[in-house]
Amino acid sequence: MRIVFPEGTGCVQTPDDLLPVEKIGTVDFYYDPPKDKEELVKRLEDADVVFLDYSVMDAEVIQRCEKLKFVCFLGVGYASCIDVAAATKKGVTVAYTPDYGATSVAEFTLGLILSLVRHIAFSYLCLKNEGWETIKFQGRELKGKSLGIVGLGPIGTEVARLGAGIGMNVVGWTRNATPDRAKYGLRLVSLDELFSTSDVISIHLSYNPQTERLVSRSLLSRMKPTAYFINTARAKIVDYQVLAEMLKEGKIAGAALDVHEEEPAPAKYAFASLPNVLITPHIGYNTREAGLNMLRIAYATLDAYLKGERLHVVNSV
Repeated sequence: MRIVFPEGTGCVQTPDDLLPVEKIGTVDFYYDPPKDKEELVKRLEDADVVFLDYSVMDAEVIQRCEKLKFVCFLGVGYASCIDVAAATKKGVTVAYTPDYGATSVAEFTLGLILSLVRHIAFSYLCLKNEGWETIKFQGRELKGKSLGIVGLGPIGTEVARLGAGIGMNVVGWTRNATPDRAKYGLRLVSLDELFSTSDVISIHLSYNPQTERLVSRSLLSRMKPTAYFINTARAKIVDYQVLAEMLKEGKIAGAALDVHEEEPAPAKYAFASLPNVLITPHIGYNTREAGLNMLRIAYATLDAYLKGERLHVVNSV
């Protein structure tokens, strides 16, 4: 059995991290991303199993991988990288690794909120490159402010806990609104109310056809001019063009974005030139603890598959 990591992954930090799968078959671990689709296909030639991080396995790539039987996406947003319909048609099982990094992403989200509202990153750059400034970096306290959380899975729930812990009034929206989702004093509200009343809005939905551009012009236009917007989920959940327009026109106070429609972000990136936007290179998940947990879950999906069982499988083959 040939097992391939076609573009490496940050969760593999030592050779020992690969030992569990090396006991199953031959492991090819590539440290650099493929330069194009042809190189990706070449790396996947004769692969039986693929652990995918961020490369796109579209219908063409999947069709050309003749021996492929199992793909595990290292993360949650598999729909943005894997053509599940094409995989199903070819008989390829697709799995993913849910709940591996809720604490890591939630803590990072809180860090973004604090950095944005208190101008931590911006004031650092100013002091480093320009000189001492104080007045233009006046911030706002978060205690008593409203934190609106869109999506109440493991990450959103952990953000609710952290927000409540610093004294914020937490409201939330989820597609599956049940009483057990209202933890840590969180109050369930409609999307319209959440966007209209929150001082900070944070997105924690998975990306799929139902959530694509869910955060539309209609919702964004409801935000208060003093409100802040945070996205550590997926870029395609939000109408980024509208968001950029609103930020440029000062219709909302600011935004912090860890996810982008193009990754790596393009050289002339609209958000990079806006002084009220904090951008980071999709690192919310990236801690050693989350990486080890991701590998543990990924390896468990393969172990289950080899036993004829299904663990975190998203298609029927």
